[in-house]
Amino acid sequence: MNPDLIPALDAAGMPGPGWLFHVLLVFTFFLHMLFMNLTLGGTLLAVFAHVGGGGRRDDPRGALAARLMAVNNYGISLTITTGVAPLLFIQVLYQQYFYSATILIGGIWLGFLLLLFLGYYSAYLYKFRGAPARGAGGGLWLVVSAAMFLMIAMVHVSVSLLHAQPGRWADFATGAACVLADPTFVPRLLHFVFAGIAFSALVACWWAVRQAGAGTDAQLNTAVAKYAWKWALWATVLQVVDGFVLLLLLPRPVLIGFMQGGAATMVPLTLAILVGIGLLVMLAKVSNPVESAGTVTGTLGAMVLAIAVMSITRHQVRVLYLEPATSLFKAQVVPQWTNFLLWVVLLVIGLTTVAYMVKRVLSEPATGDDAA
Repeated sequence: MNPDLIPALDAAGMPGPGWLFHVLLVFTFFLHMLFMNLTLGGTLLAVFAHVGGGGRRDDPRGALAARLMAVNNYGISLTITTGVAPLLFIQVLYQQYFYSATILIGGIWLGFLLLLFLGYYSAYLYKFRGAPARGAGGGLWLVVSAAMFLMIAMVHVSVSLLHAQPGRWADFATGAACVLADPTFVPRLLHFVFAGIAFSALVACWWAVRQAGAGTDAQLNTAVAKYAWKWALWATVLQVVDGFVLLLLLPRPVLIGFMQGGAATMVPLTLAILVGIGLLVMLAKVSNPVESAGTVTGTLGAMVLAIAVMSITRHQVRVLYLEPATSLFKAQVVPQWTNFLLWVVLLVIGLTTVAYMVKRVLSEPATGDDAA
């Protein structure tokens, strides 16, 4: 690694203790992951459901696709909004590395804004020009939306890998495609894809079970719940397998540092493995989710816990990747507690607003033109 390639620290210093921003980065990234899973995984699952149902709204699979994309009308916006805070905390902790990485692949990084625009607009075209509004069709718009969100995930995985490995920056003389040759690129991408599909399938199943339990379209919701439950099961199986593959493909110094990190690293990793196995057990033992509403709720809760734990583990892996570089610098701490307290107040207000919005959407869904 050439230290001369790494920019100097921000002369303004760090506006608070480092541990605080590490905690906030993990917490806000976890919130972002919840909505990102719905956006990426939900759109991909909607494609499979739409195609499986012949593109018809009256088929249970078509109904599932319509529901997933109805959720994404809100989920995409919340994915974007909740992604701002993690970027701010990355700037505080790793601005030398993260923004250097985005500059190295500047065209691709800026291009994701176009991908986001196309993906978002295509999702609305499917809603108003496809099966949800017309009873059939719209599959092309759905595929375009899913492809755009998948490519956005690829861009973010590329930046994540690049900013964590300053030693590879010189490789970009041979072209940005060298990131794709990283042995962990595909497993990292699939880790997000499988997690997103499993989570969105569980959310859709949980809602269908609630609706069936309330006596609303019991036959349709039972079919939707069974179909979504199967997707959650097999996506989780693939997620667990991919997780072990990714762990084994980590660079040797990172893997050794992880294993020698003591309770700080091994407890979250062990908990993630146990929760993953527990998820498989709960998913495998249920054949009709409508008859096991408690298990469905518990499984969804376990999935949220798994996302939280994996957010911690992912950050710890980043820290170990960057340790050879970060050990060369020591940031000055210049606390700005007034600004921090203002941020906390705004965060609480924002989360309260989102919680209220979600509650209103679930309890009083809009219809007709208001549903736009």
